[in-house]
Amino acid sequence: MSSALRSGFRLLGVGLLMLCTSTVFAFDDLTIEEVTEVAQSGNVHAQYYLAVNFQNGTRVSQDYTQAAHWYELAAQQGYAYAQVNLGVLYEYGMGVAENTTEAARYYQMAAEQGISAAQANLGQLYLNGSGVEQSDQQAAHWLQQAAEQGDVNSQATLGYLYRAGRGVQRSDELAAQWYLSAAQQGNAWSQHNLASMYEFGRGVEQSDERAFEYYMQAAQQGMAASQVNLGFMFENGRGTEKDLEQAQFLYRDAARQGNTDGKFNLARLYDYGLGVEESKREAFRWYKLAAEEGHPVAQNRLGELYLHGLGTAPSVESAMMWIEMSAQQGYVRAQANLGQMLLSTEGVIPNVEQAFQWLSRAAEQGDAVAQVNLASMYQEGNGVSQDYTQAAHYYRQAADADNPSAQNLLATLYEEGLGVEQSYEQAIRWYNRAARLEFAPAMNNLGVLYQFGRGVEPSQEEAALWYQQAADLGNANAQASLAYMYEHGLGVDENHEVAFQYYLQAAQQGHASAQYNVGLLYRQGKGVERDGGEAANWLVQAANAGNVDAQGSLGELYELGDGVTQDYQEAARWYLMAAEQGDLWSQNALGLLHEGGNGVTQSYEQAADWYMQAAEQGNAAAQANLGLLYRAGNGVRQSDEEAVRWYRQAAEQGNELAQMNLGYMYDNGLGVSEDSQQAAHWYQLAAEQGNSNAATNLGALYESGRGVEQNMEQAVALYTQAAESGNDVAQNILGLLYLNGTGVEQSNELATYWFAEAAAQGNEEAISNQQLLNGNE
Repeated sequence: MSSALRSGFRLLGVGLLMLCTSTVFAFDDLTIEEVTEVAQSGNVHAQYYLAVNFQNGTRVSQDYTQAAHWYELAAQQGYAYAQVNLGVLYEYGMGVAENTTEAARYYQMAAEQGISAAQANLGQLYLNGSGVEQSDQQAAHWLQQAAEQGDVNSQATLGYLYRAGRGVQRSDELAAQWYLSAAQQGNAWSQHNLASMYEFGRGVEQSDERAFEYYMQAAQQGMAASQVNLGFMFENGRGTEKDLEQAQFLYRDAARQGNTDGKFNLARLYDYGLGVEESKREAFRWYKLAAEEGHPVAQNRLGELYLHGLGTAPSVESAMMWIEMSAQQGYVRAQANLGQMLLSTEGVIPNVEQAFQWLSRAAEQGDAVAQVNLASMYQEGNGVSQDYTQAAHYYRQAADADNPSAQNLLATLYEEGLGVEQSYEQAIRWYNRAARLEFAPAMNNLGVLYQFGRGVEPSQEEAALWYQQAADLGNANAQASLAYMYEHGLGVDENHEVAFQYYLQAAQQGHASAQYNVGLLYRQGKGVERDGGEAANWLVQAANAGNVDAQGSLGELYELGDGVTQDYQEAARWYLMAAEQGDLWSQNALGLLHEGGNGVTQSYEQAADWYMQAAEQGNAAAQANLGLLYRAGNGVRQSDEEAVRWYRQAAEQGNELAQMNLGYMYDNGLGVSEDSQQAAHWYQLAAEQGNSNAATNLGALYESGRGVEQNMEQAVALYTQAAESGNDVAQNILGLLYLNGTGVEQSNELATYWFAEAAAQGNEEAISNQQLLNGNE
């Protein structure tokens, strides 16, 4: 809103030359020649009468030289009205050479005789230092005398002097009194300035209603500044009912008169659709008009429109130009914007040094956004030495101003003890302040604290409530976390359908982890109908965003041909991306491809290298596979001891293949001393996980009583377990037991069945036994 006061008034124009109202003769009844004759005889009233007629071109041709001549003759006789009007002619160089010193001399003569117009004009000359030495005190002295006689312009100017404390002791109360006197005489500027004093309660009791009343009076006289301020009152419902339509009408009227604030405010209404249909194009047009006239706020917003392509074609160059112009004028928001653009705006050459300077200027003036960006520079060490203490300092300044982003970031520093003493209490305090401002990231962070019990008693229910609030505000992290809670029944009832929907919401915002989980649920058919193609689609998005798990899973899809055409080369490509980022599962999978020569050149050495990378970081599958290579001497020097070492590490992590193989090594004394009890122990663990080879071998130990107490019933149970899971060796053994009635009731029928099952898998012993049984029959 514009509420600037007018600092200079011109109080007497040439058109206001005074006429004497106490003439001795009725000169209108005389001819000009007769009046001239009287004037030449020295009659001061006739001289004054002739001067006015020559000045105004009445009864004679207009002639300022003649007017000055007759005014001077009358003035020399001490005629006050002639003195004041001769002063005007000298001030403006009309009929005489312009000479403000002479003007002041004649004004002084008339002023001392109490002529208010002379006092007013003399006061103005003193105020402006024109023709006299500038003196606020002399200006106030003469204007006071004129004002007390009711001179409206002097009353207006005297109000300004009291308001500014120029030549008088500053007094808002006296300023308001003089503005009121002038306002009551219809002086528009005084009405405007008095309205401003009522609006802000300066020298008068604050009253929006009185402010509205006087702005209205000035506005009705066409004063653009008052139209703007009256529009503001209508826009905000101050002193009157809120009326956006009336506000835009007043702004538009002021704008048509060329008022810059009117143009700016009209642009703002179009920008945000206030009282008019939102139109960025119209907003752009009016902002540009105001910006071209130097309005700093309009320049900044115009730059923002250029930057984001709103109402105009995007132009980073134009955005920079206008925002910098605004910043150079000291507009703080523009300084903050300029600093941010110099940090990280596409199309702008980064300049962290200049960015730091602009952000510092804005931050020191209290701009919260600049304080946040400056804090971020210190936190990240971007263009400045990393300094968490300084980061905390600027975050706190912005946080104290209720900037929720700063409150959230300050909380994270307290949580981690960076630049401040670690304090969960302070972290929770700041997170809560930001959350009360409905800042979703802070709500999400509170959810994390409750989920994992950091600084608070762990509560999955409380965590879910915070995640829900943030998710409802569209926070992708919270949506993904809430989905996880529903997927696993943490703090909420397990519900895969709801979990899928929240993962999907986050995924649609580009949340890579959520995209991965959407793909996973599509692949598993959890919470949504299984769809390999959709699974691949979401996994590709997550993988392209750098999500390692998605890259590994996508490799598996291509390896298996699940939802995509099987393509080992594509599988290898995605596995490699994940493996190079340290994904152990993908390193193991890539090792398998190299071992089998699928999609890559067959190479045991490459397989061993990838297995080793994953195995050394504890991946059990890779440890088991590396053990196999050492056992066979493929890609590495053959070593049963190394095989045992890697089998053991994997087995102790529960890997059933390694448990089976470690049992086999103990069973046969390979790389370790033969130990049937250890063999039985590891076979048992593997068998319990469904490993049919381990069950078969454990069955043999029970059958022979090696490492365990001999138990034919247990042996048969283990053989049966392995046989039913498709193990051809166990099937053949079980056939022999039924054939010979060993540990089971003899049954040629069951023997035939199990021999046939094993033979169908190509087991040569079973084929031979089958033939033998058929021959005997």
